[in-house]
Amino acid sequence: MDVKKKPLKETNPYLKDPELCEALFHQSVSSSTAVEGVLTKYPKLSKSLEKKLKTVCVRESGVSYE
Repeated sequence: MDVKKKPLKETNPYLKDPELCEALFHQSVSSSTAVEGVLTKYPKLSKSLEKKLKTVCVRESGVSYE
């Protein structure tokens, strides 16, 4: 029986918002490359998107970034 799995982008509610998806992608790449000693720069986030990203991070990790 071949069960086709849905892509993460279709099942993760945070990735359905294109702006938030891009911000999460940049955060993930940035933190992963920093571990390897490579620093990356991405465009500055709007205040509302920055707030949304922090809310998601806190909700999912339980860690406050304030």
